[in-house]
Amino acid sequence: MKSRVCFKWKRQLALLCLGVLWLCGCAGHAASQAEAEPQAAVLSFPVQAAQEGESFSVSFDLPEGWTASAREPAAGQDVHEPLALASVTSIYDLYDAQGGLAGAVGYSPYEPYEGERDAPAVVYAAVRMGSVYRFDTEESYEVVKETDVGANAVMDVVLQEGGAGGSATLNRGVLAYDRDRAVFVAFELDAGRVTAQQQRDIAASVEFTA
Repeated sequence: MKSRVCFKWKRQLALLCLGVLWLCGCAGHAASQAEAEPQAAVLSFPVQAAQEGESFSVSFDLPEGWTASAREPAAGQDVHEPLALASVTSIYDLYDAQGGLAGAVGYSPYEPYEGERDAPAVVYAAVRMGSVYRFDTEESYEVVKETDVGANAVMDVVLQEGGAGGSATLNRGVLAYDRDRAVFVAFELDAGRVTAQQQRDIAASVEFTA
């Protein structure tokens, strides 16, 4: 009889422990989901009022805790450095929750050609042709969202030192365009700080607004 009581007591204790562990797991899962909740960002282009071009805004989702800050024009764009965003203007730097530089975003107008206004080679000519620094709009280019005014895509950003035979550094890129305004935005994201899923989430969320 005593052993039966002891067995039942141990069984109840084990069930209680399992219940506590399950509750802790659920709480941890909920907390991690809350931490991963994206936040909306809205950036205006051009950044400087003196810059030419019709003003517009772009909205997109950033991971929680990220911030955007307009880059000073005097900072320049060294094509030999990651996150340079050469050939685009009005650049904002993107900082992660720890304050580290995680990416940058800028915009550029483009010249549409009759019959090929949606071809990546036409839309993104300004950022795809560099021998040292370029957005790969061929091999790694993937559209993740079609929009009423264009398409949003992900791809690699290639920083190639020493010509065709040199070493290459790959970052994550996002490109999206608005055919009505004939402009596009380009994101370069640090591959060491930004996951492929975060890259796709940002790309899927980009929207052009007035």
